[in-house]
Amino acid sequence: MVLSRTKVFVLRSIQAWRYHSWKRASQKMASSDVGDKPMVLTSHVDELFAYPQIFVPVMEKYFQVVWWEDFEKDMERYARHIQGVLVNGGLPKVTAELLDTLPNLRIISTLSVGMDHLDLQLLKSRGIKVSSVPDVSSDCVADWGMTLLTAAARRLPEAIKSATDTTTPFNYNILGKKITGSTLGIVGLGRIGYGIAERALGFKMKVLYFDIMRQPEREAALGLEFHSCLDQLLPNCDFIIIVVPLTPQTHGMMGREQFKLMKPSAIFINIARAPVVHQDQLVEALQNKTIQAAVLDVTSPEPLPPDHPLLHMPNVIITPHMGANSLESRRGVVEAGCESCTAAIRGGAIPREVVLK
Repeated sequence: MVLSRTKVFVLRSIQAWRYHSWKRASQKMASSDVGDKPMVLTSHVDELFAYPQIFVPVMEKYFQVVWWEDFEKDMERYARHIQGVLVNGGLPKVTAELLDTLPNLRIISTLSVGMDHLDLQLLKSRGIKVSSVPDVSSDCVADWGMTLLTAAARRLPEAIKSATDTTTPFNYNILGKKITGSTLGIVGLGRIGYGIAERALGFKMKVLYFDIMRQPEREAALGLEFHSCLDQLLPNCDFIIIVVPLTPQTHGMMGREQFKLMKPSAIFINIARAPVVHQDQLVEALQNKTIQAAVLDVTSPEPLPPDHPLLHMPNVIITPHMGANSLESRRGVVEAGCESCTAAIRGGAIPREVVLK
C-alpha cells in the first residue's frame, strides 16, 4: 500500500507528538530511573523508517539512551559518557569524525546481519569492538523468502487487485506457476539459505545451491545439489533466490550475462542486498523478457523514485526491505544488540562478536 503525502504527514505529526510527549516524561524521570545504566547512542524513533516506539522500553531496560537528535544539539554533555553505539538501519553513520568525539566508546553493535555500512578496518584501528546479529532473524527472513517466491509464482498482487479493485475485471484465469516439483537455485547457503532449502523441501522442490565453499554436511542433510559455478546452476532453475552478504566478491555478481543464462520462465528473487545485482541490467532483462519476473525486497535506492521503471512493471514485486520484520524477530534483534553492547561495556565475552581481521 502506498501512503499519500497527506496520510504520511498526519502519521508523522501524530508520531512526533507521541515521541516528544514520551521524551519529556523520560527526561523528568531520568535522574531517578537511570541509576548506573551505561549511556549508549543510537538513531531515532520513527514508525516508518527507524525504531518503532514499542522497542524503546527494550533499550531503556539496559541503557540510558541518547538519541541522535539530542547528541547533535549537545555533544559536550554526552560524548565522554557514551560507551556504545547501537546502529539501526545504517544509522547513526559511524565515521572517523564521530569516533573522534567519543573517547570512551567500547563497541559498535549493529542490529543487522550485514556489515557493509561499517568501516571495519577503521574500527579495528581504533580498538573498538563490533557485534552483529547473524542468527536472530534467520528463520524470519527464510520465511519471507518463501513467501515472496510463492507470491510471484502465483501472481498474488495481480490476483488481489483483480478481486478487490472494482476498476479491474474479476479474472478467474490468472495462471501462475506451479511450485511443487519445480527447481530452486539458492545462491548463498548460509543460515538463511539453508532455512530456505528446508522450507523448499516441504514444497517437494529440487534444490540446487551455489556457494564459494561447498557445505557437505548441510548438503547431505537435505539432499541438496552443489554447483561450484554459478553459471552452471542458473540454466537449471525455475526460481533463483539470492541470499549472499554484500562483499567485494558479490558486488554486481548478478548481471546481464547471468540473466541470459536463466530460463525465459525463471523468477528471480533478491532478499540479500541491492548492489549484488546490476539493477539497470535487471530492468533490461525484464523488459526484453529474458526472464519472466523478479521479486525484490531490496532496491537501490530505497525507496525507488516514482518514475523508476521497476515500479511500473507488471512482472515485478517490490517490498520495503522487510525480511526480518516480524514483531518477534525485531524484538529479538534489539535484545541481542543490547546484550552484546552491555557485555562489551562490562568487559565480558561479547555474544555475536565480529572478529575483525
